[in-house]
Amino acid sequence: MNSSINRPVLPQNPTLKDINKFKKQLNWGDLPPFYHMLASSISELESQHSMGFDNALKKICNPTNWNIELLDGYIDEQNQIHVERKPRLAIYQLFTDRGFELHCFPFAKDKQIDQYVKGHRLMEFELWDPGTMKVLGRINQLHKFIEYYFQSGDKADKALIFYAMKAVDNLIDYMKAHVDVVKFDGVSIEQYYKNLEKRMDDSDLDGLLLGE
Repeated sequence: MNSSINRPVLPQNPTLKDINKFKKQLNWGDLPPFYHMLASSISELESQHSMGFDNALKKICNPTNWNIELLDGYIDEQNQIHVERKPRLAIYQLFTDRGFELHCFPFAKDKQIDQYVKGHRLMEFELWDPGTMKVLGRINQLHKFIEYYFQSGDKADKALIFYAMKAVDNLIDYMKAHVDVVKFDGVSIEQYYKNLEKRMDDSDLDGLLLGE
């Protein structure tokens, strides 16, 4: 008899829905609160462009908020905006006490700006408000979830972490298609994951060599 017939299986290239279903199968039908919080945060990150309310992504990618004159653009007879150049943006990946975040900075000449600016001739956006536009996205407590996974997580937790990487990649690709991302830097989820994995392996190896 094939003992794997009823064993939960995660499909290749799973969706978030697939991973949630897999987690429930491994966890007697429930989604633990920590897992659910992270899954919800990832879902919110990847659905920003389709949300009904304003967010940083929509404000940044909205041509009506671009300095059309500076970008050598014009408005045609159908009231459509055309530009020779898209506004430049620097995006940084970082881990804060709140989790993983993507921070955005516009440019004035060759300088990155981190302050409220409205209607300045050197700014490529008509309005830049760091309070509502600087944080492009956040995955709440991702760093703690990755640490939890290495301590006592399961295959669904690992799949969720890797899906978070994919969601961030997709968001960056979306931004690159709509604005000119001239700089993309910082600590990625993959880098954080691999660094922690190496630390855990080194610690376990040390324990083994010491006979603990």
